[in-house]
Amino acid sequence: MAETEQLLRETGIEVLGNVLWGTHFCLFYRTKEDLIDILVPYFKAGLENNEFCMWIASEPLTAEDALGAMKKAVPDFPNYLKKGQIDILPYDKWYLEEGSFNQQRVLKKWNDKLTRAVTDGYVGMRVTGNTTWVSKRLWNSFVGYEHQINETIDRYRMIVVCTYCIDKCALSEIIEVVNNHQLALIGRAGRWELIKNAERIRAEKRAREYQTHLKTLASELSLTEERERHRIAAEMNATIGQSLVISKMKLDKLRASTPYDDIAGTLGEVCGLLGQTIQETRTLTFDLCSPILYELGFEKAVAEWLSEQIENKHGIKSEFQDDGQEKPLDEEMRVFLFCDVRELLFNVIRHAQAKKVKVSMQKVKNLIKVIVEDDGLGFNPDKVMMKAVRTGAFGLFSIRQRLELLGGHLEIESAPGQGTKVTIIAPLKRIKTAKEKW
Repeated sequence: MAETEQLLRETGIEVLGNVLWGTHFCLFYRTKEDLIDILVPYFKAGLENNEFCMWIASEPLTAEDALGAMKKAVPDFPNYLKKGQIDILPYDKWYLEEGSFNQQRVLKKWNDKLTRAVTDGYVGMRVTGNTTWVSKRLWNSFVGYEHQINETIDRYRMIVVCTYCIDKCALSEIIEVVNNHQLALIGRAGRWELIKNAERIRAEKRAREYQTHLKTLASELSLTEERERHRIAAEMNATIGQSLVISKMKLDKLRASTPYDDIAGTLGEVCGLLGQTIQETRTLTFDLCSPILYELGFEKAVAEWLSEQIENKHGIKSEFQDDGQEKPLDEEMRVFLFCDVRELLFNVIRHAQAKKVKVSMQKVKNLIKVIVEDDGLGFNPDKVMMKAVRTGAFGLFSIRQRLELLGGHLEIESAPGQGTKVTIIAPLKRIKTAKEKW
């Protein structure tokens, strides 16, 4: 069912059952066989349900061991491996790139992998990483990394299981690990048990539902606002605009027919003022809502907005690039995406001090990918997002929230002095949650 595909994922782990996207749980194991017992069916379910899979391995179960276990348990595994649906890597190739552990670098790599997976047509990503490589010196840094994952993972189409050898963890470390995960699996007397804090789960569920409700309301408000803009712009064009044009035509005709130079001169001045008012009315109508969005579609509307607002009005050189593929966006997605791109371009006008801005778009399977990039001042994305949450100055934050609700996501690449590149990836048709469908 499409509804189940969007909300719940089969874990392949009998004691765990189905979980929501954004689930982050830990596994306490003792032996290599424990890891195989949980992780092989976990990844088998992911492969069979069109998810991209990543297994970051370390002792006692190496990448070669994991590869052999998957080949043994999954008959079609060579095909999944050939088409690139699963990566099995040793820990040092992922966590210790450049010879050291950097939590921000690793988090960005996960984010990049998810973006690539969704772009390639997978519904999301499931992950595991073993932690035997984490030394005492790195423990606090790694715990901070796990905490950051736990705080943000509910925004993403990811399921993550982190594995810890219980015999190598002190009691205080076990408590830290459990606190940094939504659920914990532990082997006892030959069977697996699920540990969860019921009150914490209920609180997280309530918070997630409330957050989703707020996002839905914000999106519906944006849609209603844009429809009202369209209605006002259409009425202005049909009434005020046409009346002004007809009035100017009649005055022009009267000016041409009068034999009196002073009257003709006055009428000429009035006609000039009317012409200026007509142009200002057209500009105001366009600022309110692009009629091209509804008449010719999203691509034409963005190209026209770039030309009129960015280049002609604000003097910033612009470039528009489209792959030429038909992009059958439904009305809601067309409106939402146009609002998002317009907001990004307004940011360029207000803050970037850019000399050039480029918008490119392409269709990738059932998704649309829009990139807005400029050569302006640039900024620190993490600091801007944190400030937006703290001060209520939404902008990029609201765009990201709205896209996540629609089944898409936002990627920001920027640094001070290096310009900004913002990538929007969204479905052609809005993905609705089960509650919205009801």
